[in-house]
Amino acid sequence: MTEDDATDRYAIIELLSRYFGAVDDKRLDLASVEASFSDEGRLVRPNGSAMVSPREILSGQTASFARFRATHHVITDHVLDVAGDTARVRANLIAMHLWEYEQSDPHSLETYFVAGGVLRALATRTHAGWRLTELELRNVWRTGAGFGSMAHTGSTPPATP
Repeated sequence: MTEDDATDRYAIIELLSRYFGAVDDKRLDLASVEASFSDEGRLVRPNGSAMVSPREILSGQTASFARFRATHHVITDHVLDVAGDTARVRANLIAMHLWEYEQSDPHSLETYFVAGGVLRALATRTHAGWRLTELELRNVWRTGAGFGSMAHTGSTPPATP
Protein backbone atom coordinates (compact mmCIF):
# COMPACT_ATOMS: atom_id res chain seq x y z
CA MET A 1 0.00 0.00 0.00
CA THR A 2 1.38 3.37 -0.97
CA GLU A 3 1.31 6.46 1.19
CA ASP A 4 -1.33 7.93 -1.15
CA ASP A 5 -3.49 4.79 -0.74
CA ALA A 6 -3.24 5.03 3.04
CA THR A 7 -4.07 8.76 2.93
CA ASP A 8 -7.17 8.10 0.79
CA ARG A 9 -8.34 5.29 3.06
CA TYR A 10 -7.89 7.43 6.16
CA ALA A 11 -9.76 10.35 4.56
CA ILE A 12 -12.73 8.16 3.59
CA ILE A 13 -12.99 6.49 7.01
CA GLU A 14 -12.75 9.90 8.66
CA LEU A 15 -15.48 11.21 6.33
CA LEU A 16 -17.88 8.58 7.68
CA SER A 17 -16.78 9.17 11.28
CA ARG A 18 -17.24 12.93 10.99
CA TYR A 19 -20.75 12.54 9.52
CA PHE A 20 -21.95 10.16 12.24
CA GLY A 21 -20.14 12.23 14.87
CA ALA A 22 -22.19 15.26 13.79
CA VAL A 23 -25.37 13.16 14.09
CA ASP A 24 -24.44 11.87 17.56
CA ASP A 25 -23.27 15.27 18.82
CA LYS A 26 -26.55 16.87 17.61
CA ARG A 27 -24.65 19.33 15.44
CA LEU A 28 -25.74 18.10 12.02
CA ASP A 29 -26.09 21.17 9.82
CA LEU A 30 -25.85 21.98 6.13
CA ALA A 31 -22.10 22.57 6.31
CA SER A 32 -21.45 19.14 7.86
CA VAL A 33 -23.72 17.38 5.35
CA GLU A 34 -22.10 19.23 2.43
CA ALA A 35 -18.68 18.26 3.82
CA SER A 36 -19.82 14.62 3.74
CA PHE A 37 -21.96 14.24 0.60
CA SER A 38 -21.59 15.30 -3.01
CA ASP A 39 -24.23 17.65 -4.48
CA GLU A 40 -26.11 14.60 -5.80
CA GLY A 41 -25.27 12.47 -2.76
CA ARG A 42 -27.84 9.92 -1.75
CA LEU A 43 -28.58 8.43 1.67
CA VAL A 44 -30.65 5.23 1.67
CA ARG A 45 -32.35 4.36 4.94
CA PRO A 46 -32.72 0.76 6.15
CA ASN A 47 -36.34 0.72 4.89
CA GLY A 48 -35.17 1.60 1.36
CA SER A 49 -36.39 5.20 1.29
CA ALA A 50 -33.80 7.60 -0.07
CA MET A 51 -32.87 11.23 0.31
CA VAL A 52 -30.92 12.92 -2.47
CA SER A 53 -28.84 16.11 -2.07
CA PRO A 54 -27.35 17.61 1.07
CA ARG A 55 -30.44 19.76 1.73
CA GLU A 56 -32.83 16.81 1.53
CA ILE A 57 -30.50 14.65 3.64
CA LEU A 58 -30.28 17.38 6.29
CA SER A 59 -34.04 17.87 6.35
CA GLY A 60 -34.79 14.15 6.57
CA GLN A 61 -32.13 13.38 9.14
CA THR A 62 -33.02 16.39 11.30
CA ALA A 63 -36.66 15.25 11.46
CA SER A 64 -35.68 11.63 12.08
CA PHE A 65 -33.12 12.27 14.83
CA ALA A 66 -35.28 14.87 16.62
CA ARG A 67 -37.12 11.92 18.19
CA PHE A 68 -34.08 10.85 20.17
CA ARG A 69 -32.46 12.15 23.37
CA ALA A 70 -29.22 10.65 22.18
CA THR A 71 -27.74 8.39 19.54
CA HIS A 72 -24.44 6.56 19.38
CA HIS A 73 -23.14 5.11 16.11
CA VAL A 74 -20.14 2.77 16.15
CA ILE A 75 -18.57 1.92 12.78
CA THR A 76 -16.06 -0.92 12.52
CA ASP A 77 -14.38 -3.34 10.13
CA HIS A 78 -13.99 -0.91 7.24
CA VAL A 79 -13.24 -2.58 3.92
CA LEU A 80 -12.31 -0.10 1.21
CA ASP A 81 -11.70 -0.67 -2.47
CA VAL A 82 -10.16 2.50 -3.88
CA ALA A 83 -9.70 2.80 -7.62
CA GLY A 84 -8.42 6.18 -8.70
CA ASP A 85 -10.99 8.82 -7.77
CA THR A 86 -13.73 6.43 -6.62
CA ALA A 87 -14.06 4.13 -3.65
CA ARG A 88 -16.42 1.44 -2.38
CA VAL A 89 -16.79 0.98 1.35
CA ARG A 90 -18.32 -1.77 3.46
CA ALA A 91 -18.40 -1.45 7.23
CA ASN A 92 -20.33 -2.77 10.20
CA LEU A 93 -22.52 -0.35 12.13
CA ILE A 94 -24.08 -0.60 15.59
CA ALA A 95 -26.44 2.25 16.43
CA MET A 96 -28.03 2.98 19.82
CA HIS A 97 -31.07 5.29 19.85
CA LEU A 98 -32.57 6.67 23.10
CA TRP A 99 -36.13 7.89 22.52
CA GLU A 100 -37.14 11.34 23.73
CA TYR A 101 -39.38 10.92 26.78
CA GLU A 102 -42.54 11.95 24.90
CA GLN A 103 -41.72 9.43 22.15
CA SER A 104 -41.36 6.52 24.57
CA ASP A 105 -44.08 4.02 25.35
CA PRO A 106 -44.95 4.74 29.00
CA HIS A 107 -45.86 1.05 29.48
CA SER A 108 -42.49 -0.22 28.28
CA LEU A 109 -39.38 -0.62 30.39
CA GLU A 110 -37.27 -0.02 27.30
CA THR A 111 -36.81 3.54 26.05
CA TYR A 112 -34.31 2.72 23.36
CA PHE A 113 -33.55 0.54 20.41
CA VAL A 114 -30.27 -0.77 19.11
CA ALA A 115 -29.69 -1.85 15.52
CA GLY A 116 -26.73 -3.59 13.99
CA GLY A 117 -26.13 -3.65 10.30
CA VAL A 118 -24.00 -3.08 7.28
CA LEU A 119 -23.07 0.28 5.88
CA ARG A 120 -22.22 0.44 2.18
CA ALA A 121 -20.93 3.61 0.60
CA LEU A 122 -19.62 4.98 -2.65
CA ALA A 123 -17.25 7.93 -2.48
CA THR A 124 -15.73 10.19 -5.10
CA ARG A 125 -12.68 12.41 -4.90
CA THR A 126 -13.71 16.02 -5.60
CA HIS A 127 -11.79 19.30 -5.67
CA ALA A 128 -12.83 19.69 -2.00
CA GLY A 129 -11.77 16.17 -0.98
CA TRP A 130 -13.63 12.87 -0.74
CA ARG A 131 -17.44 13.04 -0.71
CA LEU A 132 -20.08 10.34 -0.40
CA THR A 133 -22.14 9.79 -3.53
CA GLU A 134 -24.17 7.09 -1.80
CA LEU A 135 -24.53 5.84 1.74
CA GLU A 136 -26.78 2.85 2.33
CA LEU A 137 -27.67 1.39 5.72
CA ARG A 138 -29.04 -2.17 5.97
CA ASN A 139 -30.14 -3.59 9.31
CA VAL A 140 -29.11 -7.15 10.15
CA TRP A 141 -30.56 -7.22 13.67
CA ARG A 142 -32.34 -4.96 16.13
CA THR A 143 -33.62 -5.00 19.68
CA GLY A 144 -35.48 -2.61 21.96
CA ALA A 145 -38.67 -0.61 21.86
CA GLY A 146 -40.36 1.37 19.13
CA PHE A 147 -38.46 0.06 16.15
CA GLY A 148 -41.69 -0.44 14.20
CA SER A 149 -42.17 3.30 13.88
CA MET A 150 -38.60 3.65 12.62
CA ALA A 151 -39.24 1.13 9.85
CA HIS A 152 -41.61 3.60 8.23
CA THR A 153 -39.38 6.68 8.57
CA GLY A 154 -39.28 8.56 5.30
CA SER A 155 -41.40 6.02 3.45
CA THR A 156 -44.83 6.57 1.98
CA PRO A 157 -47.46 5.28 4.41
CA PRO A 158 -49.56 2.39 3.12
CA ALA A 159 -52.91 3.34 1.60
CA THR A 160 -55.91 2.64 3.78
CA PRO A 161 -58.63 0.47 2.22
